[in-house]
Amino acid sequence: MHEVMQCDRLFSWPGREALDIPARSLCVLGAPTDKGNAISRGAALAPSAIRQASLNCEPPKLTCTDWGDVVDNAADLGTYLESLSDQVAHILERGLCPLILGGDHSITYAPVSKILERRDICLIWFDAHTDFSPWQGPDSHTHKQVLRRISKLQGVKNIVQIGHRGITIGDERDLGPKSQVITARAAETLSETTFVDLIPKKLACYISIDIDVIDPQWVPGTSAPVPDGLNPGAISQMLTWIIRNREVIALDVVEVNPRQDLGSSSSQVAANLLRNIAESWESQIAKQ
Repeated sequence: MHEVMQCDRLFSWPGREALDIPARSLCVLGAPTDKGNAISRGAALAPSAIRQASLNCEPPKLTCTDWGDVVDNAADLGTYLESLSDQVAHILERGLCPLILGGDHSITYAPVSKILERRDICLIWFDAHTDFSPWQGPDSHTHKQVLRRISKLQGVKNIVQIGHRGITIGDERDLGPKSQVITARAAETLSETTFVDLIPKKLACYISIDIDVIDPQWVPGTSAPVPDGLNPGAISQMLTWIIRNREVIALDVVEVNPRQDLGSSSSQVAANLLRNIAESWESQIAKQ
């Protein structure tokens, strides 16, 4: 059994009781776990911190819904991911679009695997790292191997990794023939047309945003900061381009770590990104 706990809601959006939310609206689900990162704990605090920071934002014009957190009372990460996957299934059954607040990056496996039961996807991976370190199955993975494991799932037809920089031990740059790795420096030069053309038109997109894609001067509160990252405005712009031009089936924001933060600056950047997503989302609802 899994427990879902209601807490402060993102942008004060209504909870599960909201019945008049249009199909394909965003549905927030918190995943407060850091079991996938034993070295730098703290990401489990992020869903609450991001929701709190969102109250400092002007509310988006579009009202969506927040279903609370999937509480992490599991004995291990694999069990927790199953609980998270079950809740994602409920969101999809309601015709809504999951927006997951992590948590460390290992949580992305749960929503992606559940969505793949329904359709093929292109995975858009905003991250300073490729998260493609060696992984030996069948046991559960960590945040460092999550993309390698996801890439092996049938139905992941294309991967676009954006923001890679630096070198991390075991973090491989070559992700295989169905993948493209766009460094942070290269991403800064892309026009809207060039950027959108990287994403196949016929595939629905899953967008995963590791907050460390942004430079540490704006986001110090993350578990594995890497210098020379993108600025928040550039990430917001790229997200708008995707939302405006491609179908998005689900999103997550991960790896905010309030224990490493200066005040709540990183949580506020994450909340600002989410507000930008919500402001652009009416174009997704119109695609139904």
